[in-house]
Amino acid sequence: MRGHYEGNSADSRLIKVRLAKVRFLIGDTNKEESFLSNKEIEFFLDEEKSDNMAAAKAGEALVAKLMALNEYEKAEQLRKTCEKLRDRV
Repeated sequence: MRGHYEGNSADSRLIKVRLAKVRFLIGDTNKEESFLSNKEIEFFLDEEKSDNMAAAKAGEALVAKLMALNEYEKAEQLRKTCEKLRDRV
C-alpha cells in the first residue's frame, strides 16, 4: 500500500485492520476460499480515500466474479450492499 513501510508494525496492523474491514463489509471473510486477494483489496484501499468507498469498489469487483460463477442472487445482494456503501461516503 502507498506509504506502507514493511518494518513498521503499527502500519502493518493498520493495513490488516483495513483489509479485514473491507472483507467484512463485502462478505469476503472465508480465509480458505476468499474471492479477492489482499493485493486486490490493497489496490482499492490505495485508490480511494475512504474504506467504505474501497469496499464498494472491491465489492463491485466481487460482483463480477460472482456473475461469472452464475451466483446471481449473491451478486445482486452484494450490488445492493455496494450502493449502500457508496451512500455512506
